[in-house]
Amino acid sequence: MDVQICEIYDSSYLNIISALFQDLDPPQLIDRLVPVDPQCQTRTSDAVKLILLDILSGRQALVHLERWAHEIDLSKLIRPGLKPSWFNDDALARHLDRLYEADIHKVISTCLIHIYRKEGLPLQAFHADTTDKTVYGAYESVSSEALRITHGYNRHHRWQKQIGFGLIGNEDGIPFYGDVHDGNLPDKTWNPEVLSRVHEQLKQAKIEDEWIYVADSAAMTKDTLAQTKAANAFLITRGPSSLRIVKAALAEADVQPDPAWSDSFSLAEKNGAAYRVWETASTYEGHPVRLIVVESSALDQRKGKTLEKERVKEAELLREEQARWERHPFSCREDAEQALASLKASLRPRFHRVKAAVEEIVRPKKRRGRPKKGVEPEVETLYLLRLDVEFHQQAWEQARRKASRFVLVTTVPKEWKGRTMDAREILKLYKGQISVEMNFSFLKDPFFTDEIYVKKPERVAVLGYLFLLALAIYRVFQRRVRQFITPERPLKGAGGRKLTRPTGQAIFQLFEYVKVVLLKLPDGRIQRALGKPLTYEQRRILQGLGMDESIYV
Repeated sequence: MDVQICEIYDSSYLNIISALFQDLDPPQLIDRLVPVDPQCQTRTSDAVKLILLDILSGRQALVHLERWAHEIDLSKLIRPGLKPSWFNDDALARHLDRLYEADIHKVISTCLIHIYRKEGLPLQAFHADTTDKTVYGAYESVSSEALRITHGYNRHHRWQKQIGFGLIGNEDGIPFYGDVHDGNLPDKTWNPEVLSRVHEQLKQAKIEDEWIYVADSAAMTKDTLAQTKAANAFLITRGPSSLRIVKAALAEADVQPDPAWSDSFSLAEKNGAAYRVWETASTYEGHPVRLIVVESSALDQRKGKTLEKERVKEAELLREEQARWERHPFSCREDAEQALASLKASLRPRFHRVKAAVEEIVRPKKRRGRPKKGVEPEVETLYLLRLDVEFHQQAWEQARRKASRFVLVTTVPKEWKGRTMDAREILKLYKGQISVEMNFSFLKDPFFTDEIYVKKPERVAVLGYLFLLALAIYRVFQRRVRQFITPERPLKGAGGRKLTRPTGQAIFQLFEYVKVVLLKLPDGRIQRALGKPLTYEQRRILQGLGMDESIYV
């Protein structure tokens, strides 16, 4: 039997992403929102799917996608009948332009809402934040309303040409809302604007329920509070330390006895920080708010370094002061007592106890020349200021404790939807903010989102939105796998590591060497076969995702 090998593809995990993307329905939604051009050999959904697979497999510039399309199993990954040459850079550019003209924000928002419904994700609490991304090149705009790519200072205070990303998602990091905005848009402006847009998005999806908006301290403004109320939402944010009500809450917390604070608790299963909370109430710009003072056993690294610098500097200054006074004695007690009073008034050490006293010493009076033989030397009485410096452990611990405190400001009522929203629950929701921050590491990872090489700001915006859609697919994939991976039945990762909460990339690594062989049978038919059988862990993941090896063959 003469069987010929036509092609060998390094399929890895791309077939899983392709099947998941198809299952979540974005291709159908995109084709409905961006009508198919009868003169075009490909659909916009085909181009989007190819770009998403490119992003999630280690992104390269769009100009290289045609070459890459020759190297992948295009008919299986996208749809049968497609040719790699149809995905040249001009064709892809035209699809990007069509997406922009169809309102790319609306297209991606519709896809994200549909993903939430398909996955049955709750729409109760969302985490919001923004970040920036560096871009290069000179961009020629064809629209006055196009994305403004401007120079500005990024989060690391570096001057660069940049665009901004805004994200709102759940605790699993799955975006519900995303936008690509001007590079210099401040968070204080973005927060109230995005609340209004999300409210409209929820109304279009016929969701009128109350929800919780969790954001960083830039959300603590009059406009954001007003817009939160208008959007049928509640706010949880971190109160800026410069705010008067925050200073008052911290001062009040300082004088509270231990019984007024909650018992110590932890939010992590193991090796997590321990917390204590104390709550009070106030008003801000006419809005009643709850103020929750949180004390953490894990001192913020930056604050810890600052405190340590202060302690070391104070110890050095006290040593210098001690040496200075011991080198300059006084001739009369009255002058010494006066200097002592002045010293006590000026010394205000935070981390040391200082005891200062006048000490009387009698010593031979120094004369010029050699003393005569048999003559008793004259003596003089002098007065020294002696400083006894001791490290104040209790004050140090108290300072560290104060530095480990921060204030959460919230408008969430104590009872909400049948749940008790006490201080502990509010802190737990706020700590979920890490999910949106982890998404930013995806958006800035060169593996997924390498440099953007397109000519127009409109295409930069579309590519940015496709990054957000790729992020949503990645997070859904990660969430689905984590649902059937338990501490009792962990996943065996690369190197034999036991994974109980594997990242998407750790799962990708398990499929890195999956190959598909295209065989030409004697009757001319083409048949696919795996280069070698799937491993137990690979089959387990596919089974958990509701898939099997048919996605490859």
